[in-house]
Amino acid sequence: MSMGSATSTAKSSNNDKEPAFELVRTREIPSLQLEVEEYVHLKTGAQHFHFATEQLENVFMVTFRTVPEDSTGVAHILEHTTLCGSERFPVRDPFFLMIRRSLNTFMNAFTASDYTSYPFATENRRDFQNLLEIYLDAVFFPLLDPLDFAQEGHRLEFAETDNSDSDLQLKGIVYNEMKGDQSSIVSLLYETIKSELFPSGTYHFNSGGDPKQIPNLSYDQLREFHQRHYHPSNAIFMTSGNMSATDHQHQFEDLALSRFSRASETIAVGVVPCFDETKRTRHPYPVSADGTDKRSHVVMGWKLGLNTNLEELIKCNLLSDVLLDTSASPLRLALENTPLGIAPSPLCGLEESNLELSFYCGLEGVREENSNKIEALILETLGRVEEQGVDPERIEACLHQLELSHREIGGDGYPFGLQLMFSCLSAAVHRSDPIGLLDLDQVIDKIRSEIQEPDFIPGLIRTYLLNNAHRVLVTLFPDEGFAEREQDELTQELNRKLSSFSEQDKQYLIEQSRALEERQARAEPMHLLPKVGLEEIGQPRQAPSCVDSHLEGVSLSEYQAGTNGLCYQQVYCDLPGLSQIQQQLLQVYSQLVTEVGAGDRDYLQTQEKQHAKTGGIGCYSSLRGDAADPNRFAAKFAMSSRCLIKNLEDMNEILLATFSSPQFSERNRVSDLIHQLRVRRDSGIQNNGHGMAMTAAGAWFRPVPRFNHGIGGLQGILQLRELDSSISEAAGLDSLLEELLHIATQLGLQHKSMVLISSEIGLGQKLMSSWGAIAGLQQSMLTPDSKPVNQYQAWRTTTQVNHCAEVFPTVAEHHDDAAALAVLAGVLRNGFLHGAIREQGGAYGGGASHDQANGLFRFYSYRDPNVEATFDAFKESLNWLQKASLGEDLVEEAILGIVSGMDAPGSPAGEAKQHFQQHLFGRHFEHRAAFRERIIQTKQDDIKRVAFEYLGDNSRDKSARAVITNHQQSLDSAFESQRV
Repeated sequence: MSMGSATSTAKSSNNDKEPAFELVRTREIPSLQLEVEEYVHLKTGAQHFHFATEQLENVFMVTFRTVPEDSTGVAHILEHTTLCGSERFPVRDPFFLMIRRSLNTFMNAFTASDYTSYPFATENRRDFQNLLEIYLDAVFFPLLDPLDFAQEGHRLEFAETDNSDSDLQLKGIVYNEMKGDQSSIVSLLYETIKSELFPSGTYHFNSGGDPKQIPNLSYDQLREFHQRHYHPSNAIFMTSGNMSATDHQHQFEDLALSRFSRASETIAVGVVPCFDETKRTRHPYPVSADGTDKRSHVVMGWKLGLNTNLEELIKCNLLSDVLLDTSASPLRLALENTPLGIAPSPLCGLEESNLELSFYCGLEGVREENSNKIEALILETLGRVEEQGVDPERIEACLHQLELSHREIGGDGYPFGLQLMFSCLSAAVHRSDPIGLLDLDQVIDKIRSEIQEPDFIPGLIRTYLLNNAHRVLVTLFPDEGFAEREQDELTQELNRKLSSFSEQDKQYLIEQSRALEERQARAEPMHLLPKVGLEEIGQPRQAPSCVDSHLEGVSLSEYQAGTNGLCYQQVYCDLPGLSQIQQQLLQVYSQLVTEVGAGDRDYLQTQEKQHAKTGGIGCYSSLRGDAADPNRFAAKFAMSSRCLIKNLEDMNEILLATFSSPQFSERNRVSDLIHQLRVRRDSGIQNNGHGMAMTAAGAWFRPVPRFNHGIGGLQGILQLRELDSSISEAAGLDSLLEELLHIATQLGLQHKSMVLISSEIGLGQKLMSSWGAIAGLQQSMLTPDSKPVNQYQAWRTTTQVNHCAEVFPTVAEHHDDAAALAVLAGVLRNGFLHGAIREQGGAYGGGASHDQANGLFRFYSYRDPNVEATFDAFKESLNWLQKASLGEDLVEEAILGIVSGMDAPGSPAGEAKQHFQQHLFGRHFEHRAAFRERIIQTKQDDIKRVAFEYLGDNSRDKSARAVITNHQQSLDSAFESQRV
């Protein structure tokens, strides 16, 4: 359909009701195989965008424009507190309770700089209705209990809750979450440069909350913020799937909107006045005093135009890609090759979600005194590109990337409908045209004709960068005393507060703590919450079919799927027998092999070719425990890419050259990439701390986590630092290059398994011979030779919070008890650990899982203020289980959570990839269906039996522990400490 006008009205399926929404327009978007419908609620002005598709997975999201005016985290804390009980569902934690009473494929909530969103997805119609009722009541009619504000936001509490003579402590889930966030240098850098670039208005503040400012937020301010911002007049509804827009709208009206009138206030982000000249600032960041690299981060930022102009937005995206997208891009090339720093900043690129666009570029690992030289380098590079122009073929390659990302049908990780929503949400938030962001073909075609003009990119550089005075230069410099000063300031502030408290004030804190403990321990009226039962579980998703072919040295599996004109290619081989040094280099190899030259092209030519013909190349090694014996494993190496079908032969040639003849003779390139990789790995610990801790603890028992810990985990980070130091000498670099070439040679000799996924079958036949030609008769298999680990490990770094893990050995995936252990993890998480670690302990997250591929039961916590108390909670959860009368609800809820995860749909290409990978590692469809059935049949007695057998008191000395913590945290003497 073509775009309509605001004259027709949505038809109601209830003839006795006047329609509450008016249809504004519709537009068919063939490239995404959907139709978009835009409606407005007549009474309040609420917007509704519906993405009509044939997909069974229906997605809902309601978004509110939220514009905080300080860094107290009011929008973020409100997001948490809103989900803690509502008018119709006065249950303390309906959000987390519904996660486990549902077959949802996605549930969450998000706080961004200028909006807050509440999305969910499910394939079950009854489940959709249940979740819709919960979400609408939560956001429009929340209880906002003061005790929930204290739990989720912040509170003062005595270290001994009933003893006013003990130390005063500051607690709260969001408070600890944001302490963890600010422990990440990248997050700290982003918030710093954003606040400098926007000296006033919403973007100047940290919408998640600055831990130093969070305690300034009052409960009354929270309630006022909700009343002002969470109103239908300020709401955007988005839905996707095969349910009708009118069915949704009847629910919106009946459940919430009919109780509101149009609000008089318009919530909007203001435009910030422009600077007259460049602003230069410096700020500290915490580092330890143990020899860790202590160089600075230097980043330039520009404020650009509004993101409400679709053509301007696409041009700014194109400019950013032309300058930075690959190592052959002129600005990235200059940043990667300058001796002024180690690597381009992770912030390089365009920030397009805010009302006013911003562009960042810079370096990390620099000396602070070189800040002005880095600014000069950036401006000189931009000036050179402005003077010389850019080859139209390079601009066309960037347009090609836009077209690829626009055409791709997602759904892996996030539901496809939710990806659509987030791709255009910013435009809706800023009252622009979200539908235009979904239908880019006309804009891309227009720009494709403009790029032939020699002044196209030079003109954009002049307008947005060189002649734009609204820019900042931010230097983040290392400060060894930063963390200690911050802690001292907090301690002094708490002591000051305590000294000013009257006895009445102290008694209030004691009573609040008691009341919160009572609320957290109180049995909730669960009967008020809707649910789906085991009877709602459908049949397992059928495996996609494929066509197999074989030649000597190569096999091919082709899948036909709705890929919207794209083709996906993956090539696998067994990991060969490698030395210990070569094994330690596998992740380095995977990162480097796609970034160096290939065949007869150097790395710049290779990057240009990849950019013009593919969506990039991914590469990784993967080990998975044997389904019958977790002490055995399969080890694979994989390379993958995607392209438009017309570019398939080019993509295959690029993959083949990358696989068979990488140019590791490019010494400077390899050295630079190692430096960059080290910096990235060092800065990535905080965001996956619980995963790294679980891998480290699991390394005590099993070969796969031991291997992963050694090449990609905490031990791997230490080894990467040693490697980075060693290649400063020519001999060290020579040795590295020799080992990388040996890995490439060994991989080339392996039998290849190729996967091709597209809308056609038969495209891969003519590609097979090229892969068979490079295969040999290599038969040796990888034998992990990783470094041994300690049973109790403490990894110390600059963090304000902790990540804890405790791991027990269990059974193989094929074992009958594996299913019961998986359900046990859900029962412990839902029934005890969530309350003990998150609600009472204040951690952002915590729980348990069963890693059946490696036969390991794992407890964990994430962004956790505690250590010993958390390990005590792990133990106490088992004591609780033995004493508790579980009832069938807890067991059923754990089963629902597991099955909904197993049955979650992926993209058409993603489901085909997953099927092949499962088959490759011996997890055939029949095996997975049988395991799923064992999950469904698990009973309470099974859970208690496996808990006692594998995790009981007689097993406590068999567990391994790992914790990521700071340098000040005191630990049991059993822990072996290592700095990372």
